[in-house]
Amino acid sequence: MLFKRKRTNQIERQYTDIVAAARNPVLYPDYNVPDTPAGRFQMITLHAVPYMLAYGDVNDGKSSQTLFNMIFADIELSFREIGVGDLSVPKKMKAFMKDFNGVLQAHAAENSDHVMVTQKNVFGDEGHIEKPFAKYIQGLFDAK
Repeated sequence: MLFKRKRTNQIERQYTDIVAAARNPVLYPDYNVPDTPAGRFQMITLHAVPYMLAYGDVNDGKSSQTLFNMIFADIELSFREIGVGDLSVPKKMKAFMKDFNGVLQAHAAENSDHVMVTQKNVFGDEGHIEKPFAKYIQGLFDAK
């Protein structure tokens, strides 16, 4: 039980770091990430994916699942706090989980271009990531 709690504390710290990074004000005005619930979700996803990939590299499914659960427990709470109705929450959660898993799979693909994946998910087909943001994104994946 001691090791499980230690692992959970480590993942809680990682989740705190993910949320803090996703709230970095530079992302929104300087890198043009939309300051919307969807844009913020994409930034949480962007910052969580390197951890998820690292867990996959060491075959640590329990830690990966724990982090995933923390992310989506917080998202569900956020939905409820902003007044999303009880009947709508499960539908929204399913859509966000599907999106998260799709982004994770795209980043996990062999020879994935993390900047292009992020560009598509944050800005769509017509968006463009400026060089400073591209460097920031690549740094997230190089560091893990």
